[in-house]
Amino acid sequence: MTSTTDLTAPPAGGFASVHLDEAAPGRAALEAAGIRVAAIDGAAAGSKQDLMSALSEAMELPDWFGGNWDALDESLRDLSWLDAAGHVLVIEGGEVLWRRQPDLAGTLVSVWTTAASDWAAKGVPFHLVFVR
Repeated sequence: MTSTTDLTAPPAGGFASVHLDEAAPGRAALEAAGIRVAAIDGAAAGSKQDLMSALSEAMELPDWFGGNWDALDESLRDLSWLDAAGHVLVIEGGEVLWRRQPDLAGTLVSVWTTAASDWAAKGVPFHLVFVR
């Protein structure tokens, strides 16, 4: 289980930035700590395009975002257009995403953990929370 305290601190490394929880973290407490919280519905991601569209909207990715894994990697490593002390992406229906689209979920985790390592080196909280 994840606590708000965990999400306000930088992860110890890439995979330490990925969490599975029964419920979404407390948004108000995170935002009070300066953490930007974005959320998507993993159950609605029936394709890579669906997932990329949801991520683009929720993470407020720039217009140049190309909707592919390389562009997501570049975007997640930058995020300079967002004024936040850290970032948390919550994927509601995370278990459904893993069951229906395991390759998409796995690639997302791979891209996320690479970016998370960069953010951790800068001391910035950067977490991905899959909510059952």
